[in-house]
Amino acid sequence: MTASGVGLAAWPPVAVAAVLAAVVGSAVTLLGAAVAGVWALVRWRRDVAREERDRAWARFVWTVEQACDPDTGRAEIGSISANAMYDMQNLHGDDAVFGTLVLGLITGRDGHGG
Repeated sequence: MTASGVGLAAWPPVAVAAVLAAVVGSAVTLLGAAVAGVWALVRWRRDVAREERDRAWARFVWTVEQACDPDTGRAEIGSISANAMYDMQNLHGDDAVFGTLVLGLITGRDGHGG
């Protein structure tokens, strides 16, 4: 604000209000976009984790079905797959407890690396 009338003080109140509304509107839009971006990232990570869990369980179920098949060839393939899955530890959290227990029964391991 200067004495010569140049600057914001020389602007009409409607123009100041319009500029202020544009700045606030832009800030709100940027904030909304940032929140939406973070939300999309969180949802994407959750979806990826769910898909990984589903794939791990699909492999686990296939392995158990093969290992329990009355056909000797399929049972051997299932046993080999169970040994590999037991070593890889694809399941995490609570799933790992149940999965390790079942794979241990199929492979004959005791759950302590043995």
